[in-house]
Amino acid sequence: MKYYDEIISGKLRLQLEKEIMDWPDVSTKKMFGCPCYMVDEKIFVFLVTNGIVITQLKPDELKGLQKLTNTLYFQAGKRTVKKWTKITVTSEAELMQLLPYIKMSYNSLMGD
Repeated sequence: MKYYDEIISGKLRLQLEKEIMDWPDVSTKKMFGCPCYMVDEKIFVFLVTNGIVITQLKPDELKGLQKLTNTLYFQAGKRTVKKWTKITVTSEAELMQLLPYIKMSYNSLMGD
């Protein structure tokens, strides 16, 4: 199963990188075919076709995100990863609306 298509989501990748690559200690690596963004080799967000997956939200942060937009659990083949939240993103405005939650996920790894 292919999770990420650069032709479809390349613009989203560039927009996300413009926002987060200057944050301290952020690195990027392709994993399971997807651009992943990490701190100390731990993923805080990654891209999928037409969306993002936020991996490090606390339960109360996730509840706030669920009030803002529709979310799904990430499906890795037949396995459901309930700690990873998938959100469809179709515009730069939607990405900007999610940026505070991406930052929360990042901050979880930074110890903030």
